[in-house]
Amino acid sequence: MRTLEITRDNALNLIRILLAVLVIVSHSFPIGGFGPDPAVGDLSLGHFAVGGFFAISGYLITRSRFQSGLGTYMWSRVLRIFPGYWVCLVFTAFAATGLAGAFRGSWTLLDGLKFLVSNALMIKAGGGDIGTTLAGAPYPEAWNGSLWTLRYEFACYVVIGLVLLGRKARTTVALFPIALVAATAVSVVIDLRGTGGIVGELGLLVPFFVAGAALHAYAEKIPSLASLAALAAVAIVAASALDFGRSLTALPTAYLMMYLGNSMPKMVRHIGSKTDISYGTYLYAFPVQQLLVLAGAHALGPLVYVTLSIVCTLPLAFASFLSVEKPALKLKTKRSAGAAPARQRSAAGATR
Repeated sequence: MRTLEITRDNALNLIRILLAVLVIVSHSFPIGGFGPDPAVGDLSLGHFAVGGFFAISGYLITRSRFQSGLGTYMWSRVLRIFPGYWVCLVFTAFAATGLAGAFRGSWTLLDGLKFLVSNALMIKAGGGDIGTTLAGAPYPEAWNGSLWTLRYEFACYVVIGLVLLGRKARTTVALFPIALVAATAVSVVIDLRGTGGIVGELGLLVPFFVAGAALHAYAEKIPSLASLAALAAVAIVAASALDFGRSLTALPTAYLMMYLGNSMPKMVRHIGSKTDISYGTYLYAFPVQQLLVLAGAHALGPLVYVTLSIVCTLPLAFASFLSVEKPALKLKTKRSAGAAPARQRSAAGATR
């Protein structure tokens, strides 16, 4: 029986690239002034894409934790997230806004420094204008409105690192399905109450990460079937019809992502396997889209604007991976910095 255990020859990096492109499409509507993010009922295109990211991360990060001690694991996570994030902040604070000053508003080096410092530790995470460079733009609230999810993703990394510590890791893994039910229930309550802020954001994202982690815990026992993947897709659409439906889509989204990771045609599975531009695409798309708006590209219509957004973002994503992310990942040490949990899994092609 074919299971959900991810093989080395998988398409998860390609899927993450496609999810990053969906985020671009999603953000194009509010940034370009074309209306709200496309949605099916309660589930927006952007939420589906980010949920897919978190589900894949939950699976891969849990696997990574089983392969390394706590010190090595945390160092690897820091190297994966922060170097690319910091360079993107510098790009946004100085290059993007400096260029924006040629179109409208005002900007100073001090404005850029304030943005850089306030966002460096992910406390503010990309919100706010820099100077008055976004004055009059359709979406003046943020220069990089994608970054807010990263602090929650890193928080999930830390939690996984700690809960799978030492000899009790096997017992903890057995509780992951219970954690998924609890996270989903809390998310439903948060959704129904309309809770915002950090609590609302956590309720939105954590169930997807936990769903991915739970699938990893039982991957060897869960069948990977086209019929179940189709059922998962139907469940996602059906749940979206409910007022709190997006809270119920975590598990079917995670299953769909992992099924596709093993089942996409072999001819495309290698895409992104050696050059994973998904993170760079996610980091740089929002400021690129704001720059295009300031240059008037949104006046050409949604289709042209979305196309330009993708075309202009991809070179920066490649540059980010080749000049920042890949060199940073080479700093990973092969030496275990602590005792690894008892169970080990074979390495797969996708990493996070």
